[in-house]
Amino acid sequence: MIVLVGESASGKSSIERELIALGFNKIVTYTTRPMRKEDVDGETYHFITEEQFNDMIEKDLFAEHASYNGWQYGTAKEDCTDDKVVVLTPHGLRQLKKNKDLHIISFYIDVPRRDRLIKILERGDDIEESYRRNLSDVGQFDGIKDEVDYVISNKGYSWSPLNMAHIIKRSMEWMKC
Repeated sequence: MIVLVGESASGKSSIERELIALGFNKIVTYTTRPMRKEDVDGETYHFITEEQFNDMIEKDLFAEHASYNGWQYGTAKEDCTDDKVVVLTPHGLRQLKKNKDLHIISFYIDVPRRDRLIKILERGDDIEESYRRNLSDVGQFDGIKDEVDYVISNKGYSWSPLNMAHIIKRSMEWMKC
């Protein structure tokens, strides 16, 4: 199972899409946050109530879960199979790594903060939301380079998401040897 970790605007979701195009399957995680107009239930997330989420916690159905900005997010144990890819926070990765039954290969997408901020401005993200997301990253990624299997440095976005997906796929094939 591939776990992608990186700060806001590092390209993790774009890499995930490319890996899916290369034959991996996306893990659709669960959340209690309300749907946005562009969201599709069962594709973006499994949107469930707070009560349903807490029931899943009580039944020990999550491999990892956390609260973020007042909403809960979690990855179901049954979805954690070797053909999957998921984007997680460092906290989520740390929780998954505690489960020795899972076969996880983790990648940290390392893009300098300045490059990420420029990308956020160029793509027209809401400035206040981008600032909030950037602040939430502070401290969360400390030491992550020592905790993942691979670090992909992408200063100036010199690698495209497709290039990085191919690098990741080759890494996975190499590890099977």
